Amino acid sequence: MKRLISILTVAAMTTMMFAQSAVELAQQQRELREVQMRMLQMKPSKSAKKEAKALRKEGWQVLAGEISMEQQITRSQLYGQEPMADEEGNSTLRYITELGMSTSGSYNAAYAAARANAMTELASMMKTQLMAVWQAKQDNAQSSSISATTNDKFNQRVAGIVDQSITNAIPVLTIYRTLQNGNFQVLVRLAFDKKELAARLKRQMQQELEDEGDALNEVVDEMMREHL
Repeated sequence: MKRLISILTVAAMTTMMFAQSAVELAQQQRELREVQMRMLQMKPSKSAKKEAKALRKEGWQVLAGEISMEQQITRSQLYGQEPMADEEGNSTLRYITELGMSTSGSYNAAYAAARANAMTELASMMKTQLMAVWQAKQDNAQSSSISATTNDKFNQRVAGIVDQSITNAIPVLTIYRTLQNGNFQVLVRLAFDKKELAARLKRQMQQELEDEGDALNEVVDEMMREHL
């Protein structure tokens, strides 16, 4: 009987956790849609107009049918300034941005490579920061019950979750120019939602690192607040 109650309790807790995760995901998606709509409705800023003028002199342009370069630069600026509250209620930036550039004989190939480069840089930066904060906490602790196996597990899971999450990065600026040899050079700026990554890290790793759950939350919060 006790075993049955224990199983039912675990099942109920698991169900609640998944339900909460679904609610959090839906909320994040609504917030993201609201942000995207607000960005699209913004008029080009003076600084965006000035930057676009300079870029055009260097041969940069946007694809036909895309929003103007001024609007894209304005959108990029706004994503870089979008605020959110951290776990302590302090204001911090919600998105981090990264540039990627590539040259190829076709626009599509250059774009794909440029976006991949930006994603790789974002992922590498976030994984490095997360692991560094985690390691620093272990080094500074007078005594730590966290084993080497747990450390390895943390690093592996962080890498996996970051790589999965980075696919949701938003292209906020895409421009290209045709070089003298006929190749296409494409520049892409991506914006990545730190809030979404933090929620996913906590949600997915809490079960795996149950004994170190509090420490994990501190690592995630500190990384988001101070290092990104």
